[in-house]
Amino acid sequence: MVFRGNKLSDWEEQDLQKLIDDQLQERDTIEYKKDMYGNSDDDKREMLKDITSMANHRGGHILIGIEENDEGIPTNVVGIELGNHVERIRSSCLDNIDKKIVGLDIEDVSLSNGKLIIIISIPESLNAPHMVTYRGLNQFWKRHGRQKDKMSIDEIGEAFDKRLSNLNRLDRFLFTRKAEILEDIGDQTFMIISASPAYLRDEIVFNIRDGNLRKLIQNPQPFQNVADGIYCGNPYPTVNGLRADNRTPYYGSVTPVRMYIEVFANGYMEFGRLIRRDTTEGIRIKRLEEPPLIVDFMGFIQTVYEQYLPFTPLAISFSILNAKGIWLVVSGNTTEENSKEKWQREHLEFGKFYTDNISESRILLTKEICDRLWQCFHREGCNLFDDAGTFRTS
Repeated sequence: MVFRGNKLSDWEEQDLQKLIDDQLQERDTIEYKKDMYGNSDDDKREMLKDITSMANHRGGHILIGIEENDEGIPTNVVGIELGNHVERIRSSCLDNIDKKIVGLDIEDVSLSNGKLIIIISIPESLNAPHMVTYRGLNQFWKRHGRQKDKMSIDEIGEAFDKRLSNLNRLDRFLFTRKAEILEDIGDQTFMIISASPAYLRDEIVFNIRDGNLRKLIQNPQPFQNVADGIYCGNPYPTVNGLRADNRTPYYGSVTPVRMYIEVFANGYMEFGRLIRRDTTEGIRIKRLEEPPLIVDFMGFIQTVYEQYLPFTPLAISFSILNAKGIWLVVSGNTTEENSKEKWQREHLEFGKFYTDNISESRILLTKEICDRLWQCFHREGCNLFDDAGTFRTS
């Protein structure tokens, strides 16, 4: 699909033409408009209703400057006249929608005819339901197919309940998953990083037969400049989805797992890495082993979600299970510089990190996770990143 893996800032005229060529019909997550919203009160209300109705449903895209037929099939990229449309839409949303739609993105695309296409990208919001407050309207709207309708009192109440229910569903899922991991690893120490749609549903979003997904799992792209990256081998199907590790289950291998990636059909992804015990000095977090793998898996998260679930709010989790007694090695020697302050609790776990746009937040979010890990051992932060979040080895 044309929206997958395509940032709004990278869109060009040929991407818009692909909508026409593919006859991508208008639906609950896509709306085409030939003309720009006007400046009257009614026009502004209509624009705010369109945007909030998608945010209160499943998110989507509004494309302005595209002609469509009666069936909602785009027929022509016509464009609109130049103007400060992006700023006007953004300003109106900030002033007249409660709560703010975090992750709302608006871009213009220049056409060869001198006109513009405006694309409004609306996330499935973590703050839904959103209310239009323009000039005392105070209404909630929701998308139904190609139409939008005002939400009833019952629907508004259900929307608030849904927000809590969805977040609680994710918490229950992560709690159960932690118990499963602990059962699998026994008393071994494992670093676990996971990513999940913030609204985790009981539906299949990843096809385990997808050859491209299997290639991504088998050979994750390295995002740092350290030689040893993530490599878990060929993925194989499981009751959850796909898993890759250093074992070959088809031949009854009993080799201990050192590293694995598991992708669940429901959209959840997980990376696990064994932290070996040193018989003389205990369990050590090493500066040039764990952080590069965190960088690489965060890049893997971005790659997969951009291609398969773009613009999806995510919850990122980090933990070290069976962590009691681990300590941090920050250099190659064993002088006082390497504080042997040891972790005293059973597990080392951070709360969930929420992001509405992993493409924009990955770099700084990765730095934040590594900084938090360093701070657990009374360090100011991980010394492998600059202030912009760029990874380095010196």
